[in-house]
Amino acid sequence: MKKQKYALVLSGGGFKGAFQLGALNHLQQQWKRINPNGGPMRFDIISGVSVGALNGVMVAMDKMEELNELWGQVALNGVSEIYTSDFIETDPSTGELRPKLDAKSLQKQFFPNLEFKLGFFKGLGLLLSKKKRKAYFRQLMEAIAQEAGEQLPNFKALADNSPLREKLSKLLDQKAIVGSEFLCGYVSLDDGRYSAVTHSDFNSNEDFVNGVLASTVVPMVWEPVQEIRYNTHSTPSRNLVDGGIRNISPLGDVISRINQDPEDAEYTIVIINCANGGITEKSHTGANLLQIGLRSLQEITLSEIFTNDTAHFMQLNSILEQLEEQGAEVELRKHSHARGQLSETPLKKFRSILIEPQDDELGDFLEASEALLAQRQQHGEDQARKALENFQPKQPEKLRA
Repeated sequence: MKKQKYALVLSGGGFKGAFQLGALNHLQQQWKRINPNGGPMRFDIISGVSVGALNGVMVAMDKMEELNELWGQVALNGVSEIYTSDFIETDPSTGELRPKLDAKSLQKQFFPNLEFKLGFFKGLGLLLSKKKRKAYFRQLMEAIAQEAGEQLPNFKALADNSPLREKLSKLLDQKAIVGSEFLCGYVSLDDGRYSAVTHSDFNSNEDFVNGVLASTVVPMVWEPVQEIRYNTHSTPSRNLVDGGIRNISPLGDVISRINQDPEDAEYTIVIINCANGGITEKSHTGANLLQIGLRSLQEITLSEIFTNDTAHFMQLNSILEQLEEQGAEVELRKHSHARGQLSETPLKKFRSILIEPQDDELGDFLEASEALLAQRQQHGEDQARKALENFQPKQPEKLRA
């Protein structure tokens, strides 16, 4: 019997990641159902992007208790546990996001050097003279435009994720990952390339922290991570953001690592997606700027990636299973569109567990009310339970007398 190994794929999804927490908690409780002859829950390969990288690294370090505490703090304190913002506010009861624009925040960001002070006689002159008022306000608007133009290049994000960086610096330990391989994915704004980097390839624990942080950086919401260094090569990566913008569910990263495994092992892949590719009809008449952006980018565009990636994997798996059942000795290979030829590595059939939301009921990815997080976590537990009901674990071969 081949050696049994296990891989975990965690998609992006912002605060929808509470769904993954619920699913992971159920898997931990029912691990004997997946691996009857194993010990506690452990994965040989873990790959995550965005919130999946955050959840995945905690699983890799065997810190499920700390992961539950982190999500509990977010539920208790709201999004301020992860980020602060002068330009976004969250309704504490519904988690709904709204732009927040007030004079103090705008002056702090765009007009820090502009002063609005009038002496008594100058102010009186403005009140009495329409001509002077026009001239004054024209000068004022010119000063505002100049100041805003000078400050705009420094305005890189709507929110500050320093609270998350501080938490990751305290929680993450590169050396604590033993017996597993953890990969997190992010994209460089400089060259547009997606990178899936293993935990052992980072030059230092600080770079490791920055790698996980970079994977969570939603462009425009948070500022890109400036630089990450590696011990495998001398060229650092720069200006890094959420890997989900190119690879929302890093299933391909896991399969690539499996194909590089020198052991002839049989893998079971657990996939926990924060969406199922479906889109629920929802009126956006009167929606604000944030709601329009979240709907178009996170729900409509990325749903297509979820659908294509997961459906493609499941379809190939089904084809290979049917061939095996019919006793066909056929070796299939993936066609490389970039190279215009067949891959050297034959396609493999994997035992898989797919856990994803039943409907698009998890809300927007930056919404994080206590009730919504609890709903997401419970739904994750429920969907994991249903997935395991249909899973048949690999039974050990009986020894011959």
